[in-house]
Amino acid sequence: MTGLVVGMVLSLASPLEPARAAYQSGELAQARGALEALLYPLRLEGGELEAEAHLLLAATYHAQEDTARAEHEAVLGLAASQDTKLDPLLYPPDFLAFVKRVRILHQERIAALIAERRPPVLVPSTPPTIERSLTAPVLKERPSRGWYLVPFGVGHFKHDRGNKGAVLATAQGTCFVISAASLTTALALRGRDGRYSAEDASVARKLNISYLVGAYAFAALYAYGVFDGFTSPP
Repeated sequence: MTGLVVGMVLSLASPLEPARAAYQSGELAQARGALEALLYPLRLEGGELEAEAHLLLAATYHAQEDTARAEHEAVLGLAASQDTKLDPLLYPPDFLAFVKRVRILHQERIAALIAERRPPVLVPSTPPTIERSLTAPVLKERPSRGWYLVPFGVGHFKHDRGNKGAVLATAQGTCFVISAASLTTALALRGRDGRYSAEDASVARKLNISYLVGAYAFAALYAYGVFDGFTSPP
């Protein structure tokens, strides 16, 4: 019965217990050998246990005045688990101060080791539907046919019919300018009583004819542009 109880206690004990006991009793070589066997290669599970082992090994090196190895193990221990706290009942004050100094001097290296220990973030693959949408050609939205109601070939330009739009813009623009200029000039020839003088009557008659011809031509071209736009295929 006693042997069973002892076996259960030993199975529940930490794997670092022998090394910890050797360190406390001053058997540094034995503690060092046990810890190196557990860490190289790593035979411990969990970051906290690994951190404790590295720090205990660092304390062993520090007690043996091997500062370089103690500093290296302290860095590894601080990087293995950020929540690990040193037991002041286990470690002497000079080693506690040593670890604080290592934490400050090697904070960048410790941060880099912590980043290396983090598990990689798995980015989910892009769904096939999204991949097809990214590689498929982008279809330009077709403009409304209502643009054909705007004169000067605007609707044709909007629907990528630039040649016909340029012809309509030029023809309608010319007719509009002639009609507007003729009307403006004819109105300017009127006297204060709203009538033309004998000398300006013949000129005003020609200007009125030019105004009407330009206006009718503009209307005809506008009607043609609207008809052509609404009857043409998209």
